[in-house]
Amino acid sequence: MQRGVVIGRNRGGRKAALSQWLPAVLRPASSGPLRYWQDRTRLAVKAALAAAAAWALAKYAAGQADPYFAPIAAVLGVYPTVVRSLREVVTYVAGFVLGAAIAVPLAVGLGPSVAGIAIAVLAGMLISGWQRLGDQSAQVTFTALFVLLLGGNQPLHYLTHRAVDVGIGLATGLAVNLLAFPPLQLRPAEHAIGQWGENIAAALRDLATAAASPDSSGRFWPRDDRKLTAAAERARAAARQARESLRWNPRAAVPQSVPRPDGAVIDALDVLTARTRAAARSLLDGPERADPKPFPSSFGRQYAEVLRALADPVCQLADLRAPWPEHHLAGACGRQRQLECLVGQLPADNDRSVAVRHLVRLTGDMIQELAGDSSPGN
Repeated sequence: MQRGVVIGRNRGGRKAALSQWLPAVLRPASSGPLRYWQDRTRLAVKAALAAAAAWALAKYAAGQADPYFAPIAAVLGVYPTVVRSLREVVTYVAGFVLGAAIAVPLAVGLGPSVAGIAIAVLAGMLISGWQRLGDQSAQVTFTALFVLLLGGNQPLHYLTHRAVDVGIGLATGLAVNLLAFPPLQLRPAEHAIGQWGENIAAALRDLATAAASPDSSGRFWPRDDRKLTAAAERARAAARQARESLRWNPRAAVPQSVPRPDGAVIDALDVLTARTRAAARSLLDGPERADPKPFPSSFGRQYAEVLRALADPVCQLADLRAPWPEHHLAGACGRQRQLECLVGQLPADNDRSVAVRHLVRLTGDMIQELAGDSSPGN
């Protein structure tokens, strides 16, 4: 099979990390409330540092009397990822410029009057509908009102000072975010991808129970299906966030102990999820379920063995720090061959045989997916 682009998968062994000696609250977390509050705390500390530094620079270095725009703009330069910070800075500057363009002619022509305010808000709200401004669209109206109401009869004089504040604030915020350990969202992606693999493995084990026990009601499957959907969404979102955190990030050039999200693994887990769902449909809802003897008793037991044998390789595949699952896959391949020999003896002219062969093809596809990803050079 054709593998996707792999983004720096770390195949090395697990190394003892210095973080193991830290208190639990300070150790890098992969997910959950601890990870959330660790990220929020780092972001808050950096934002506070950037705001204070921007105020000090604007007031004491640039000589601005009341540089209140400086700390506000500095906070905009501190976002969870560097590329997001750059994007917000650009859109903030665009909103500021557009707001100023609305306010200056209004201040000269109408001044801070009822008509001037109404026109400024009307124009600002319309222009802020431009989708490229994103979360900073409100800055158009805010800037227009600030310049109109506080600039008075000298809007350009007021605007010049505020532009200096904004420039200092944005530059300070970006500098702090770039220099003070810009965040990498690799641990959440590693955890989410691993969890996805564990959910697939759990579903395979449940299906193995159903295959070995034809009387099984399959009540477990809706739960497993929901878990697969949620795990896949979390893993894809976490991988996107991790890749975004690497863009324009100086730490991306430094080797990390945490592996980067692997596009080939995500593609393989997508295929394995689809094959697992197809097997569930055939086992639990197919025409063979209505048959009091849906398939030879030996088939159900052997098919269950294949499904169980696939669970560990799937988990190993989703573990970005583990080698390819070649060793664990050998058992599944042997059981699959035995199953194919058994199915080859069945007649090919009834619905039951067609359904059974479909089930065998599905496990064969899973093995090929795992083997394709584990083959060197693919």
